Amino acid sequence: MRGINQQFNSKVEPLNSEVAPLNSEVEPLNSEVEPLNSEVEPLNSEVAPLNSEVAPLNSEVEPLNSEVAPLNSEVEPLNSEVAPLNSEVAPLRLKYDQ
Repeated sequence: MRGINQQFNSKVEPLNSEVAPLNSEVEPLNSEVEPLNSEVEPLNSEVAPLNSEVAPLNSEVEPLNSEVAPLNSEVEPLNSEVAPLNSEVAPLRLKYDQ
């Protein structure tokens, strides 16, 4: 039994020496994170009910998005045609508005 413990310890001790410096790096970070957690927890409790309101709306919007996508592909080429016309119309509007 003593031999098994020595084998175990011979494997664990080098790992402990690797972990110890990491722990010294993590501990200060934990002290920074803990106050942030106390700020986040109340926000999470505010968000949870909103998520339950949003879920049904998402299920309504998703089918509409599939209807809008093909329309967007039709409109995009028209936008490139309209843009130069707008630059021609803008000066005419200025003259008209004066």
